[in-house]
Amino acid sequence: MALFSLLYSTSWFSGRTLRTSASEENAGSGKGKFFSGGSGLNDAAALVLAGGRGKRVGGTKLFLSLEGSPMIEKVLSLAMLLFPQVILSCRGEDTSTFSRIFAPLFPAHALKIVADRREGLGPLEGISLGLASSDLPWVFVVGCDMPMVQESVVRFMASRRDPKKDAVIARLGGLVEPLHAFYHKRCVSAVDDSISKGERRLSSFLPRISAVNIEEKDISHIPGFRRSFMNINTPDDMNRWQEKSSERF
Repeated sequence: MALFSLLYSTSWFSGRTLRTSASEENAGSGKGKFFSGGSGLNDAAALVLAGGRGKRVGGTKLFLSLEGSPMIEKVLSLAMLLFPQVILSCRGEDTSTFSRIFAPLFPAHALKIVADRREGLGPLEGISLGLASSDLPWVFVVGCDMPMVQESVVRFMASRRDPKKDAVIARLGGLVEPLHAFYHKRCVSAVDDSISKGERRLSSFLPRISAVNIEEKDISHIPGFRRSFMNINTPDDMNRWQEKSSERF
C-alpha cells in the first residue's frame, strides 16, 4: 500500500494521540506542559531517522502497527516529551506528506523535517543532515524502528555526556549501538568525511570521533534496559517484539 494511502486509511494521526501520550507521562510530575523539553535535556535535540524503505518487513516500517498504534508514534511521543527540538529525517519523496501529518503535532519551530539529498547513503545521510540542522549542541539519534526506547536509559546516557568528548555510545554484548546514542554537532565533519570516502556502514565514522562508552554493566541497574535498544528489521523481529514487550529482560 502506498504511504499516502496507508496514512489516511487508518486515522492514526489525529494529533490527539501523541499529545495524550506525552501528557499522561507528565501527569503528577509537576511539569504541566505537553512539550517541556525535559529536565536536563534542554541542550539536546532528538533526531529520528525515518528514511528506510523497510523492505525486509514488506513496507514502510515507521507506520507498522504495534499494539494498535504506528511504530513511529512510540518514538515521537518520547522524543517530544524529552527534547525541545525534534528533527525527523526522511526520504525526499515523503517530505510533504510528513510535514502535513507531523507538523500540526508540534509547537512552532519545535519540529524540523530534513529530506535526504543523496541516494544510497543509508542512515549516514540522515545523521549528517540532522546534525547540521540542529539548533542545539547535542543530538540524540534514534531509529524510527526502535519503539521501546526508555526515558530512564536516555536520561542516563545524557548524564554521561562530557564536553571534551564527541558522543555517548552504548556497547551491549560487545556490539556498538550507534543508533540510540548522543552526538555533538561537531560530529558532522566525521560523518561527512566517511561519506566523501565512499564509506556506507553506519559505524564507519565512529573511529573519527571521541566517545564516552557505556558498557552493559553501567546500565544494568535500569530494569529492562535492553528493550530500549531493540529495533525491528524483519518479521521475526516484530514477533519477538510482541513477545518481549511485556517482559523485563
